[in-house]
Amino acid sequence: MTGALLFLAAAAVPPSPAGPWRAALDLAGGPLRFALEVAGRPGSWTGTLCNGGTCNPLSAVRVAGDSVVLEIGEYDATIAAALRGDSLVGAYRNVGNRGPRTIPFRAARGRWPAEPVDPRLVGRWHAEFLLDWEASPRLLEFRDTPRGLEGTVVGKGGDYGLFWGRTAADSFSMAHFDGSFVYMLTGRLDGDTLRGEFHAGLRGRTSWRAWRATDAPHLAPPTEVTRADTTAPFAFAFPDLDGRLVTNADPRFRGKVTIVDVFGTWCPTCHDAAPLLVELYRDYRDRGLEIVGLAYEVTGDPATDGRLVRRYRDKFGITFPLLLAGRNDTEATAATLPQLEGFGAYPTTIFVGRDGRVRRVHAGFHGPAVPDLHARVVADFRRTVEALLAERTTP
Repeated sequence: MTGALLFLAAAAVPPSPAGPWRAALDLAGGPLRFALEVAGRPGSWTGTLCNGGTCNPLSAVRVAGDSVVLEIGEYDATIAAALRGDSLVGAYRNVGNRGPRTIPFRAARGRWPAEPVDPRLVGRWHAEFLLDWEASPRLLEFRDTPRGLEGTVVGKGGDYGLFWGRTAADSFSMAHFDGSFVYMLTGRLDGDTLRGEFHAGLRGRTSWRAWRATDAPHLAPPTEVTRADTTAPFAFAFPDLDGRLVTNADPRFRGKVTIVDVFGTWCPTCHDAAPLLVELYRDYRDRGLEIVGLAYEVTGDPATDGRLVRRYRDKFGITFPLLLAGRNDTEATAATLPQLEGFGAYPTTIFVGRDGRVRRVHAGFHGPAVPDLHARVVADFRRTVEALLAERTTP
């Protein structure tokens, strides 16, 4: 084959997306960095999305010519890009928990380096996010790891997942992207004070300030955020994934301890909580525990929302009923569960005694991004279930 023919044959072979990629979403407040890894060959591509030390498999990778589509099926999201040699350029899209959104995406071949962490930043900080001229408390955590700066943000609804980033002089930037939540925390160290901005999505910005954490309480305990009417049995009535109405009066719940999980498939914190609920159901079902999940989804269309809830069910191997309860809106959710007061967090876990009345409401969930708080909530849920199972009601 002549040199010209060899050149033409090589040019006809599309470039391969295989390998590591330094990826970023371009937010109004700057680039949100994360990592991608693509492996395989034509017809059998796989991929992984990594945020610091947390990596999750992509549900599918589709390559056609110079077009690359990375599917994040559990959140009904995609990254679609054009492959140009050592670059990927395109957009991230998902249905969004407040409606569809699109954010510019780009990537270059290679891995992000692990950079030194300013030791003055490491530890926990009490923070205030300035929302509508009011201060809303948060807890910030920064850790020095082999991957560089990692940490999280914790609010009344639990943690925001693992953040990863870098420090430079007296400034820092760290972010969380999992296919659903798009968060970036930027700030500057000024002695014993931190100040900065919290970026959510393409354009959302919230100012914040923080100081070194003390032993003084800063966040309200999750069991004191949402209250419940305990004068009557906790009532719910919603269709399951096959359209059958399920209510609290059904025989499967009669005389049982019941956990009501108020969740949404769009909510990564709910994904953090699901494995614990599966474990509790496995360990305590034979002793009289039932669990029911109330899904508040993004579209309100039973076909679309049902598909997402089935995918969520299959991901975690859930065998307790999941019901389509409504759309993801805290006011609308509260309206469908009028016995709750102060609802505002997904997930919210409601512990119901054998008599059908609420014993405890836990707002939010602390996931693996905050190991000590996660261990505490796991132990607390188990203690609560065991105490309720030990109760005996009068016929």
